[in-house]
Amino acid sequence: MAPHRAAALRNGIPMSDPHTPPSASAEAHGHDDPMSHVPPPSIWPLVVTAGLTVVPFGVVSILGGLKNWPLLGNSGFGLTLMLGGFAVFLVGLMGWCHQIIVEKKISHDTAAQQKDLQLFILLFLVGELAAFGAVFGFIFHRNFYDPTFGPPHAEGFHFGGPLAAIATFILLSSSVTCEFAHHCVEHGRFVFARWMLILTIALGTVFLGFQGFEWGEFIARGFYPLNIPEGGVSSFAAAFYTGTGFHGLHVAIGLVMLCMAWFRMEAGGYRDGRTFTMTAASWYWHFVDIVWVLLFITIYVLS
Repeated sequence: MAPHRAAALRNGIPMSDPHTPPSASAEAHGHDDPMSHVPPPSIWPLVVTAGLTVVPFGVVSILGGLKNWPLLGNSGFGLTLMLGGFAVFLVGLMGWCHQIIVEKKISHDTAAQQKDLQLFILLFLVGELAAFGAVFGFIFHRNFYDPTFGPPHAEGFHFGGPLAAIATFILLSSSVTCEFAHHCVEHGRFVFARWMLILTIALGTVFLGFQGFEWGEFIARGFYPLNIPEGGVSSFAAAFYTGTGFHGLHVAIGLVMLCMAWFRMEAGGYRDGRTFTMTAASWYWHFVDIVWVLLFITIYVLS
């Protein structure tokens, strides 16, 4: 018998059979297998789904697409519905992220699990890129086959311009600060990482503010699909609101992820070297920035 096993038996410490698989040994002693962690049931995915279900009804109501519906035909109610649904979505997303963080504290991640989680994020981003690819495909198709596809050329209407360029610069700057934060977290420089994360969140919020202001200006001038006769301009308006709106939703999700990463860092969650949540938030934010550059070129430049 090995000396350490003999000493353990003398001290009353149970030892597993060296020929027993780790999972069987863990189960025999009443411990969960760290490689087969099963999360508990959660209500947060349902809350997120409920919020996302309500938002489109509010948007369509604002744009006048539900005029014949009682209550929903009121654009003011539509705005309330959209903001309320978005708030429910954000609360649900934050609750879901918080539950995941708590679960990660009680689980025992291995290096293999960390690699698997990173692979999951990469595959998830590939799927998201495919979703945006549908928008890009529609725009390129209409550009090629419809010479009237594009923004209106009415007098006094200026599409894009300095506002879109400034918003793009702000979002790209946030990608730089996010990468600084990620690098600092990986190397244990949490004070600098804290301020870089705060700056990233602030820049992302300002970008969303620019997008909201631009939407408000365009809608006030009547530039939305339901207010434009069917044709190239109407199709372009549909592509514009779909692409920028879908991207804005992803920016909001990215901001929630960055906030949760900040909260976890403040709670000392990265001092054990498990920095997956920061990695996931950083990769997602870079993905959002890359998609916006493609949208900016496709919608504001080429069209």
